[in-house]
Amino acid sequence: MDTRSLAPVFVGSGTLTNPRDMVRALETLESVDFKWEIDGEVLTEGEATLVKLMADSSSATIAVNGCVFLNVASFRFLDFETDEQGRATVCLHGDGTRLTLVAAPERDTEELPRGQMRLLEESLFDLSPYIVGDDDEDDD
Repeated sequence: MDTRSLAPVFVGSGTLTNPRDMVRALETLESVDFKWEIDGEVLTEGEATLVKLMADSSSATIAVNGCVFLNVASFRFLDFETDEQGRATVCLHGDGTRLTLVAAPERDTEELPRGQMRLLEESLFDLSPYIVGDDDEDDD
């Protein structure tokens, strides 16, 4: 009998801490309604297109001009749930911060902010150098 440990399974809701799992959950979103909170106080909310996902300890998460460039390394964990209509809500939690992304209903492409979802190729997406590795260029 195989006694290896099995990886977790999440269907419809869950909490993710692994950056690769966080990126995979976020890949399902494109047009979102978002809310940014610090210590429970809403700072901003709006509509945006999730343009880029990354896991890079030296890059920021940026929401600008109707676009979100989301870095999972900006957050400790992610909660997600799916409502009765199949619409996903994803909450990313940092130290006193929370970014809530709700999958927006299909919008007319004329109304969408510029930018399209751009994801890294799976073969090029190795989290280890992004999360814990040092920049080799500094050694020269």
